[in-house]
Amino acid sequence: MRTTFLSAVLLVEAGCAVRVPAPPALTISVKADVRVKARAQAQVAPPAPVALEGAAVVEFFGIPLEGAQDVVFVLDQSGSMREAAQGQIAALGTGAPASQPSTPPPAPPKIDVAKKELIAALERLPAGTRMNIVFFNGSLEAFTTTMAPLQDSDRQAAIAFVMERTPSGPTALATALRAAFVMNARRVVVLSDGLGNVGGDSRSILRDAREAMRGGVRIDAIGLGKDQDAKLLQTLTTESGGIYQAF
Repeated sequence: MRTTFLSAVLLVEAGCAVRVPAPPALTISVKADVRVKARAQAQVAPPAPVALEGAAVVEFFGIPLEGAQDVVFVLDQSGSMREAAQGQIAALGTGAPASQPSTPPPAPPKIDVAKKELIAALERLPAGTRMNIVFFNGSLEAFTTTMAPLQDSDRQAAIAFVMERTPSGPTALATALRAAFVMNARRVVVLSDGLGNVGGDSRSILRDAREAMRGGVRIDAIGLGKDQDAKLLQTLTTESGGIYQAF
């Protein structure tokens, strides 16, 4: 059983962002008997990624969301997300084709690509999907305080919340994932472009995640850029039966 201590109470009005203080405002204490090093259960192969654009199913960076009835999106908005997207996703988020084939448009910032992909997913998620959105840097900003069914009337408020996010500050990845686990989401989709440098290291992230996995939580992960914590993201997805997409 997980014991959770929240020293900050989140207040929200419909469609409004919630500001959550950085650690130590949110901590999780875990009983020693559930701090396992690996899952003992047999792993079930996750579905394969789908096309980044034009997929028949709802997707987020190629991770299919079909059947995801209980999901929280956890996205990095640290200062490094201002950097230009590279590789396969560099063409996403440009909004318009190049005027000349020999002069492609500049690559958009990683945050713009992430926001565009999330908005596309929000537009297509079925009504009634229990969901939430958490952006993190040195603190957290959540769409609502808890998981809630997505209604058609809520979509524009959720999209507006995503559009308002701007990158700055450090990377409180551990805190953001703890917040998602506290919300009791059955599926966590996390995007990050770097190492968690405040609020906990990779060991504490794995400790908390493995406890959540014991309750059946699946973690999907998207890593952007050369500084992503590939080893951590791969471990989270492999052990939980999720998909890891590296760009």
